[in-house]
Amino acid sequence: MSSTPLTALHEVAEIFVGLARHGKGLSLNESNPTAKLIGMKALQAQGLDFEAIETVRFTPDFDFSYYQIAEHDILLACRATEIRVVLAPAEVAGLVIDANILAIRCGPRLAPQLLAAYLQHPAGKAVLARASQSTTSQKNLTVKAVKQIMLPIPPLEVQVQLVELLDIAEMQHRLARQAAEKRLHVAQQIAVNTLFRGSGNGADAGTPAGA
Repeated sequence: MSSTPLTALHEVAEIFVGLARHGKGLSLNESNPTAKLIGMKALQAQGLDFEAIETVRFTPDFDFSYYQIAEHDILLACRATEIRVVLAPAEVAGLVIDANILAIRCGPRLAPQLLAAYLQHPAGKAVLARASQSTTSQKNLTVKAVKQIMLPIPPLEVQVQLVELLDIAEMQHRLARQAAEKRLHVAQQIAVNTLFRGSGNGADAGTPAGA
């Protein structure tokens, strides 16, 4: 167990919830300005689904800057049957989140990569599950509950070392996954070529006869 004193999350980070879809600001008027919005469909356990990011319209006088996220914000599904935690990449900086998502923006005392790793770990997910105000499978995380999560804050030099370790592991995992996908593709191609050998249809394997 860590000997570092525990600190409430709200002391080292800003926590906010996204924009209510049925509240003030959103508009169906096609002449109004647009913005990109991240909802539950885009927030997946394995990361963001960029194809599920929506385009919405706002009334011209509505200031949606409060709901915009920044790079390295930690996004939590606050109304879902499973806990989803995503570290926002640079590509989504400035996008808006909806009210099904909480964002945690770490201050200078806490590395966001470290907090994200903790919340994605079973130990961190268990903390989020306990903070959820629900007795059913549907999770209901609130800003108030997340603010009260207690965690140790290591010295900054230790955090730097841990982030470097996480970055290396992430890169190795990404390369291993890419290599595995390439091996799978090669194996599939060999199987298809062998299956259709001599038929003259290897390049168009799977095309219905007579098509």
